[in-house]
Amino acid sequence: MRRQNIKQLTLSAWSVTVFAILLIVIFLSWMSYRFLQPFPPKTLILATGMEGGSYASYGELYRQVLARDGIHVVLRPTTGAVENLRLLKDRSQSVEAGFVQGTVGNIEESSNLVSLGGLAYTPLWILYRGKDTFDDLRQLQGKRIAIGPEGSGVRKFSLDLLKVAGVTGPPTNFLDLPYAEATQALHRGTVDAIMVFSAPDNQLILELLNAKDIKLLSISQAEAYARRFTDLSHVVLPRGVIDPARWYPPSDVHLLSPTTNLIVRKDIHPALVYLLLKASVEIHSGATWVSKAGEFPTLTRQDDPISDQAQRFYKSGGSWLYAYMPFWAATFIERLTLILVPLGMLIVPLIGLAPWLYTWRNRSKYYPWYRQLRKLEKDIQENRPTENIEAYEARLDRIEDAVSCINTSVAFYDELFILKEHIRVVRLKLDSLVGPSLGKSDESDSEKLSGRG
Repeated sequence: MRRQNIKQLTLSAWSVTVFAILLIVIFLSWMSYRFLQPFPPKTLILATGMEGGSYASYGELYRQVLARDGIHVVLRPTTGAVENLRLLKDRSQSVEAGFVQGTVGNIEESSNLVSLGGLAYTPLWILYRGKDTFDDLRQLQGKRIAIGPEGSGVRKFSLDLLKVAGVTGPPTNFLDLPYAEATQALHRGTVDAIMVFSAPDNQLILELLNAKDIKLLSISQAEAYARRFTDLSHVVLPRGVIDPARWYPPSDVHLLSPTTNLIVRKDIHPALVYLLLKASVEIHSGATWVSKAGEFPTLTRQDDPISDQAQRFYKSGGSWLYAYMPFWAATFIERLTLILVPLGMLIVPLIGLAPWLYTWRNRSKYYPWYRQLRKLEKDIQENRPTENIEAYEARLDRIEDAVSCINTSVAFYDELFILKEHIRVVRLKLDSLVGPSLGKSDESDSEKLSGRG
């Protein structure tokens, strides 16, 4: 039989195909809901810092912003950046995000953590009591200095910085006081100086800057230290920025500042990452005493591995879905897209193959009998049997019975009828061989009867 063109699907065949595709989509949607977490968790645990510090203030701002989208942020007070990083690395802990300074140590590429970018400068404030004006770290030699508790980033960095400046060991006395206790001790005079990391507009810092007999150390060698400590930046507190009416400070103050980064675990829900990124823009994009508007958040000055989602966010902004749809709906569609896009890449070619598969499925029912019919016809032509005709007829009967039982789509009835017609043609050929054989037998019998007569 000459091979026919690919048949077009009938309405019923298209219905079956569409139904099968819908079942696949529903199944994969369920798989997405079950394993890909299309809806974000309602709770986020955020490691902050010491009470009264910048990280505690940041944490409260993030809690308020994320609450608008129904996310409850649990603030986890800590001793600072070092403990935050330890909690994030510890898989037995439930902390999912935290504030970490670049000075506390880099994150390995193989770790379970990524950075969402730098949020702000958190300068090192060195405040001291006395009438003398200090501009050199060496002038702190022999003083009682509060450098923060164990586990805080300021303690680690202060010890490294003072060591380079040559301020180590007795008679200098280092005190492990938390932020709030250190400021109170400085007010009382039980410590001579404190070293703290803080945002410029922190309330405790403002109180100290306006207190009598408490001064802010301007580091004359700030640029040199910034070259030695690559995680630090040399920032300037401009003259008069705190109180322009009083021209306070009376001159530029040179400070050292690390960049505070927002670190998250890699397995955090992508929707929560998006909310954190959006909140960081809202909270940190304005101007501060030591940074310009739009300078933060940023992906520059990052030694830590950066989240792929953060890179996309800062390059092209957030998904347009979140601008026009409720948060939960946008999240579901975005997560479902992770399944539907690759699924579509499979389904579209399958739809194109559907007519071919449909044709193959129907023709596969009767093509084998075509082959057997062709073989029978060839045997008859080559052997031209005059005896044992019944065996050939039995083979032909078996083919005819099998073809009569075939169920195909209406589109293939014509081909099935042609096959049945071919069966009749072969039967006629077989009958033509049976006829002459019978005729010869009749003639022989007639001759015998004539001879007898």
